Amino acid sequence: MQDVADVREDDGSTTERFLTRMRAALSDLPPAEVDELLEDTEEHVRELAREHGDDQLELRLGTPEAYAAELRSAAGYPPPPEPEQPTQQIKQPRGDGVEVLALAGLIVATASALLLGASMRSGHTTPFFLLTGLVGLAISLPMLTRGRAGVDAVAQLPTVKALTPYLTPDESTMLGKVLAYVYSLQPAWWLIRVLPVVAVARGGIVGLVILGVPAAIISIMVGHYSRTDRRALWLVVPANALVASAALYYFVGF
Repeated sequence: MQDVADVREDDGSTTERFLTRMRAALSDLPPAEVDELLEDTEEHVRELAREHGDDQLELRLGTPEAYAAELRSAAGYPPPPEPEQPTQQIKQPRGDGVEVLALAGLIVATASALLLGASMRSGHTTPFFLLTGLVGLAISLPMLTRGRAGVDAVAQLPTVKALTPYLTPDESTMLGKVLAYVYSLQPAWWLIRVLPVVAVARGGIVGLVILGVPAAIISIMVGHYSRTDRRALWLVVPANALVASAALYYFVGF
């Protein structure tokens, strides 16, 4: 009677869970080959449980997965495939339209600066252009407060990405060589854009010293800063447009 009771206890849930986990560890193999592998092993596991108790299985055989790996290796099967790791989702910048507003703000501010510079030659600037320029900068502020992540989000907009070949030219082409040469003249432009300030002042040497020198220093500093922090472009681009437009209308006389 004791033997019958032991057999019933040995066929209990602990032993069966051990064998089930072994089958699960071999589940990548064809079912027929798994049955062949476990044909003698299952009886061995049950016998071991009857003799020493099912709580001793892992102490003597290791975990079901480790014991299944030993059987697999002894039979010449390759290791099981690595479990698929859950793909870590990269947090994308919020697509809440702020980057679109920022690009629109830059366009509005630049266009306003062009028109404001053109109106300077008449002697009475139009406050409307100044106001629209400030509005353009204002609607860009939510993006600018996000730091470089905000600028990166603007750079991913289709419109901006379409301009990438012209902003970072490929010097293997003729157009790329021309653009690269033009961009290399940036330091000279930082000085040239100060000339309209001096010309408007009409102060001769005094105006050159009082206005021209500080303006040149500020222009060079802002130019260098805009190379490292692209948020400065929301000031630099409209300022360039303002100076270029004012210079064109002042010197050429359109």
